[in-house]
Amino acid sequence: MTSITQDASPQQERLVETGKGMFDANFLLSLALALIVWAILRTPEGWQTFLGEADREVLQIAFELRVNQTVKGTGPILFLNLDESVWQSDETDGPALAYAPRKVVADMLEAAYGIPGFPRPKVVVADIDLFWRTPEEEQESRIDDILTRWGADTEAPLLVMQREVVDGDGHRDQLARARGSARERILANAPAQNIVWSVAQITGDEVVGARYMAHYLCIKTQTGTDIVPTTPLYAIAGRTASSAQEAIALVNRAVERPRQFCRGEIDDPSFDLERIDREPIAFGEQESFINYSAHPGNDPVTEPSLLAADMFYIPAGFANPPMVSGLASSNGIVIIGSAATMARDRHMTPYGLMGGSMVIANMIRGLEEGGEIRRLYWLLDAVLLTIFVTLIVASFWYARIARDWIGPSSHLPFFSRMVRLPIKLLTNPVIVKLLIGVGIFWVSTFASYLLLDNGIWVSFAAPAYVAALNEAREDFEELMESLRNARSQAA
Repeated sequence: MTSITQDASPQQERLVETGKGMFDANFLLSLALALIVWAILRTPEGWQTFLGEADREVLQIAFELRVNQTVKGTGPILFLNLDESVWQSDETDGPALAYAPRKVVADMLEAAYGIPGFPRPKVVVADIDLFWRTPEEEQESRIDDILTRWGADTEAPLLVMQREVVDGDGHRDQLARARGSARERILANAPAQNIVWSVAQITGDEVVGARYMAHYLCIKTQTGTDIVPTTPLYAIAGRTASSAQEAIALVNRAVERPRQFCRGEIDDPSFDLERIDREPIAFGEQESFINYSAHPGNDPVTEPSLLAADMFYIPAGFANPPMVSGLASSNGIVIIGSAATMARDRHMTPYGLMGGSMVIANMIRGLEEGGEIRRLYWLLDAVLLTIFVTLIVASFWYARIARDWIGPSSHLPFFSRMVRLPIKLLTNPVIVKLLIGVGIFWVSTFASYLLLDNGIWVSFAAPAYVAALNEAREDFEELMESLRNARSQAA
């Protein structure tokens, strides 16, 4: 041991003499680089660049860990499932879900409407563009009759009719537009005022096609710029409201500020959605992440099998009012659409291909439980990142101290060298950098997994890795300097 200590002492003295310590100028550089990357990733534009790839992967893995999780604070969701057997030919020029056979759609609407005087669901989402009229005129007239009867029944569930929009993407500088339809008159003239049209705007990136959801779209109408709230807002409000009319009033009140935003009167897109007997949900932006918790199942063709403890499905051919009443009467939501992954309306998600109706269910469940997914408050986020960077710098510092203390081992017996090998590997700057990168990645992943139920996610992977790279760079420079000094002394 004496010879080892003597071999190490010149390097220890060199570190002390040059003033290099744990908190030197390089620590400030590592912290500055980490904070710069962190600040870039706090912006929507920066998040979608290559710098955000690691943190997007963190979020995706966190979602995958929550497969088929029963989400607290939600209620049952029932799918009246349009499986592959009911679809007509793909050779159509209509929207993706417009050409579902109208007899099947009419039967499912009738089942979701329920039986007056008996328990009924609170909200029904028709994830089919019924504003697009097909040549099946007999069945289209039947649907008109159902909608007219629905709109006259003050006790009927809130009916949210999905609708395709065209032109822009719904931001205030790219207004969307809804195609005209004769069925608009049914909605406008419904005495009960319990039918609305809406959208479920889903966007993504090159990896996950359904990563973000819009909370409202800015649209152009004949009377000027207006707003359309998206389907999840109506579903959430309708779940707790005493009536469909109260749910619509809650949503209309919530989107007053976004309406001003769309018209350019204010620059703040945020709003709050009030709920009966529950805390309001605060939305800071026009869109946010989809908070996934339900897997699409194992069967890619027919149905999603068991979704979660509070999610059920009925194949299209078996839907009837008593069955819907029994499964969805407890503040339930019924979605008429396709949860199967082979539906025409399918999207790439963290769980692979997923039917659009299943994506909507995840949007509803996630918002009900955790609200809008948001980052930690920026000050807390910055403090935690500073702590992480400090730990990274400390890890490299103590790795250097340990490496200097161990000293050369080439003169030692083989057994002694083998005993020291793990320690030498753990003090290698490349190994330290990799361990820190992997460690920070999984710390962020499990932190996001635990916090997603509260609508919070963390992303330290990229900023922390940048700090680790800078520390590894300094470590290599010191090693090269030591090597040059050794060669000079040998010469």
